[in-house]
Amino acid sequence: MSRWTDKLNPEQVEAVLHDHGPMLILAGAGSGKTTVLVSRTGRLIEEQVARPDEIAVLTFTNKSAKELKERVAEKIGKNAKNIWAGTFHSFGVSVLKKHYKEAGLPQKFGIIDGGDSKAIVKKIIKDTHHYDKDNVNVDRLLSLISNWRESGQKKVRASDPDDPDLELVQVILPKYVKQLELLGVVDFDGLLLKPLEIFENHPGILKEYQDQIQHLMVDEFQDTNSIQMKLIHQLVKEHKNITVVGDDDQSIYGWRGAKVSNILNFPNRFESCRVVRLQRNYRSTSSILDIANTVIQKNTNRHDKVLKAEGYDHDGEKPELFVYESEEEEALEVVQQIYYFQRKGFSLKDIAILYRSNSQGGLLEGDLRRANIPYHITGGTAFFDRSEVKDVLAYIQCAFLGNEISLRRVINVPSRGIGEKTIHHFENYASDKKISFSRAIHTFKPEDHEKKYETLQDFLKAIESLKTALLQKNGSSCGENLLQFLDEIEYKKFVYSNFKDPKIAHKKWSVVEIFSRVLDGFINKNGLSAESIREFIEAMVLRDQMEESSNQKENDKIQLMTLHACKGLEFPVVLIVGCEEDIIPHKTLGLDIDEERRLFYVGLTRAKEHLVLTKASQRKRFGKLRPTVSSRFLLEIPEHLISCYEDGMRPLVEGERESMLESLYKKLEQNSKAPI
Repeated sequence: MSRWTDKLNPEQVEAVLHDHGPMLILAGAGSGKTTVLVSRTGRLIEEQVARPDEIAVLTFTNKSAKELKERVAEKIGKNAKNIWAGTFHSFGVSVLKKHYKEAGLPQKFGIIDGGDSKAIVKKIIKDTHHYDKDNVNVDRLLSLISNWRESGQKKVRASDPDDPDLELVQVILPKYVKQLELLGVVDFDGLLLKPLEIFENHPGILKEYQDQIQHLMVDEFQDTNSIQMKLIHQLVKEHKNITVVGDDDQSIYGWRGAKVSNILNFPNRFESCRVVRLQRNYRSTSSILDIANTVIQKNTNRHDKVLKAEGYDHDGEKPELFVYESEEEEALEVVQQIYYFQRKGFSLKDIAILYRSNSQGGLLEGDLRRANIPYHITGGTAFFDRSEVKDVLAYIQCAFLGNEISLRRVINVPSRGIGEKTIHHFENYASDKKISFSRAIHTFKPEDHEKKYETLQDFLKAIESLKTALLQKNGSSCGENLLQFLDEIEYKKFVYSNFKDPKIAHKKWSVVEIFSRVLDGFINKNGLSAESIREFIEAMVLRDQMEESSNQKENDKIQLMTLHACKGLEFPVVLIVGCEEDIIPHKTLGLDIDEERRLFYVGLTRAKEHLVLTKASQRKRFGKLRPTVSSRFLLEIPEHLISCYEDGMRPLVEGERESMLESLYKKLEQNSKAPI
């Protein structure tokens, strides 16, 4: 037996021993696809089927490419460095660097990112007449421009919907492409489109690459788009030595152009294609896989496969579903779930909390901070890093803790005419009087200054009124009074005025509304008082400062992320929250139900040992509590495969009550010994 096939299962061996012709490796979640790619690459080289420089591996991340080369190098040595491994865009860059003249580019061409593309489109719109420039969604225009370039569309078609944005794209697209040429730059789409143009217009150059790349392998093939598929086809259409690895059940990026049809139709596109199914899962227990298989089999347009657990000698604990009264209770109980798994011996870093959209993370983050549980967010902006949350927290800090950084943040937000000159005046005043900037602001006398400084006095009165508003007991909650204050000082109007698209503006304001509920949750537990609000500030703000100072970046932390961000990862314990209709599948984002089901499946298959699903019976929508309906994906799971707790409580097993009491007594004893 070859050292490249040692310890592999029969299906993996079949894939590794394949020499020539097209092959589709359907690699189910946790089935060891990277090992197969590494072993096949190494064997082709060692058995002289191909030289290292005749092999190219296209991936979606530089990290994956680097890992492959390093693992092959461990067995065959420095020869591995001659393998070409990298992302599709890296391949495009290498082609354009060598053939910049044929691409119509300067030798030292530039590469622009999405922000640069956005700036160019904005400038073109500004110079374009007869269009309502104030109500243009630039992000949508860029997406449409990308789609048109990918498909070769240049004009609005009769079959297109009646959409003014399409007419605008027809005007902008040629100007955008021309501007890129004038600047001597390439955008991300161009990194693939231009090499394709070179191959189509210069057959000799294409033949060079076809002769050089005798064996092409593509990882995460289910994520490829139309342009990438065209590029692959051009490179291999002569020798057809193409091996693609992927899983159609994990195709979750349709919203950014990925075509699941590429992997579904691959065996039909390439004659005599060998299909190898890797269905042995080395990650999850069979109890978890039973649910995952049941869910994904409801999708009819897929390659048939069933994951089988191979990594455990037992079935594992049955996945659990907890039903909570509200999303506030759900967030609170997630903290209790964390404590439960800690008692079972798991570290915080072993636990991942997954959700469909970032907006669900706010309440969770608030309760994790209140419980002093460190967490890390993957692939998104932390709730407390959002500018609106920072603004509102700064206002509360000004009212209850007198923080200079917070004062400087909101002194002119929303705009009050307190500009740099006014700030500079008080900085000089503070320096002359040898007092702090904050002290200078609070102690100046209006009559001693020009009338323009009266706006500053209005700001100070507003801060004082915030303190009164948050502490008053008027039948409204603390959070509701906060929202009322923000409306009165026109902060809400300020947020909405920053975004031309009302949907985006509403989304930004909803972040503030979620923050108000985080505040209410804290006050409901700790009582309404100035001290409670100061404790709230410390729990929400000072935790970050302490963590940064102690440099805990890689320490033991709960992992928070969206279902999209969790792909490729695995955790001993996974909690998926908000398993309700309109959340998963998502009401507005999830128009493709098959893809939403695949997204849910990806979340399920991240769990190694324990899987917990949660839902709320009621959820706040547009300011009102509304009853929810269980996700259709939950309803597809047979009752015998999952333990459902309608009251949100897990029954205590023998010995667990005693363990909890013992833990409580220890905490009480520690608190009694702590210095006052």
